[in-house]
Amino acid sequence: MRTSAHRALIGLLALTLVAAPSTLLATGMQDEAAEAEHWKGALIAPTGELEFFVTFTPDGDGYTATVSIPAQGATDLPVTDVVYTAEEIRFTLTAAPPSGAHWVGKPSEDFQSAEGEFSQGAATLPFKMERVEEEAAGATRPQHPRPPFPYDARDVTYTNPVDNNTLEGTLTLPPGEGPHPAAILITGSGSQDRDETILGHKPFLVIADHLTRNGIAVLRVDDRGMGGSTGVRPDLTSEDFAEDVLAGISFLVEQPEIDAAKIGLIGHSEGGIIAPMVAARSPDVAFIVLLSGTAISGYELMPMQLAAVQRSIGRPEDNIEQQVEAQRELMRRVMDRADEAAVREALLELVNVQLSNVPEDHPARQPAAVEQMLASQMAQMTSEWYRFFFSFDPREALREVSCPVLALGGTLDLQVPPEANLPVIERTLLEAGNTDVTTVELEGLNHLFQTATTGSPTEYAQIEETFSPAALDLITAWISERTLE
Repeated sequence: MRTSAHRALIGLLALTLVAAPSTLLATGMQDEAAEAEHWKGALIAPTGELEFFVTFTPDGDGYTATVSIPAQGATDLPVTDVVYTAEEIRFTLTAAPPSGAHWVGKPSEDFQSAEGEFSQGAATLPFKMERVEEEAAGATRPQHPRPPFPYDARDVTYTNPVDNNTLEGTLTLPPGEGPHPAAILITGSGSQDRDETILGHKPFLVIADHLTRNGIAVLRVDDRGMGGSTGVRPDLTSEDFAEDVLAGISFLVEQPEIDAAKIGLIGHSEGGIIAPMVAARSPDVAFIVLLSGTAISGYELMPMQLAAVQRSIGRPEDNIEQQVEAQRELMRRVMDRADEAAVREALLELVNVQLSNVPEDHPARQPAAVEQMLASQMAQMTSEWYRFFFSFDPREALREVSCPVLALGGTLDLQVPPEANLPVIERTLLEAGNTDVTTVELEGLNHLFQTATTGSPTEYAQIEETFSPAALDLITAWISERTLE
């Protein structure tokens, strides 16, 4: 689920990084490079170092580049104004407010290291970099499947007739003529690609590979604005994304290799809200799997999430209580459509409470840095997506779901606590007359279904496991029992 109102403060510089489309401008020249070149660096601040990775890729006479900042949830973000020469290394992350984050450095004579200055808004910090082999440029992801695959993978395109937007994705089909049962994967909140890529992990790629190898076709799709999918609007909510899923069902029904009577949905996080919405509307949904799906409103969930995450990074309980109360007031004003000044006042109160945990000389406390944070968060908090999320009660859709339901949660999920959601999902479905309901709380798994230590979002990038094998087997067996036997 989204945690935008406080997530920015977890990072060293409080950067709000959004994976937005960027124009790549390769202006540097390097005579001999024929393959991508990888660098590992660190921003150096009084409170510690913030690690980043940069990959430079030859493109004609110059280079394109991407930057990853694991601690802040940024992976392979495209950068602009790339200069990569023996005299200078320079690039800009345009997605960072208010006017981009800029790296300007001078390489060593042997071109194996570099030092320079990082700037964003009013904040400036020194940085250092060194060249590394590809396997050292970030954490390894051993579960990511590699070709050749024992199944067919097709790029597909179809249209949502409600908005007339294009959706692009990948359909994987098991060997044999079929018809095969199928699952549509539904991503969590924010703009996600078809693999639900986060911090270098590709959980939907791993899930799709596992299911397809076990006889279940899978459709995974780029969200609007990602890849070739279109239809981005400022007023989009989960209801619009539900229409996209309904279009995916219609597409699968028309495929001769798919058993139209055995099409199900697998939704993660926000996708776990959307799946019941779709199943309540469409008789073509044969099953749904909810991965960290919520059964309570965002207004109920967000304080739990905020408290759990802040507790995981060592914030004192009295400060957490202050944050929660400030967040509740902010959400009330957003839901009541208070004017911009009133929302900004409540957001500033939350930011100030959070910044009280940060040393006074920290760059995040500079007035310009606070202002850029407020501007970014205001745009998100006053969006229609947030208003819908805060007020929507997922129980409304769950009561209308009659197909089999599997709901999973990890005991270390700090973003959607299972103890507050799984029992409500089960009770709501059973009371509404659904007779095939399974809920499982999986020991030691976090919000991404990784085997974790604390469950804190700061662990996501460091964990090599992308998706628990035990969870994969459980999902596969449950679907197989209802579609293949």
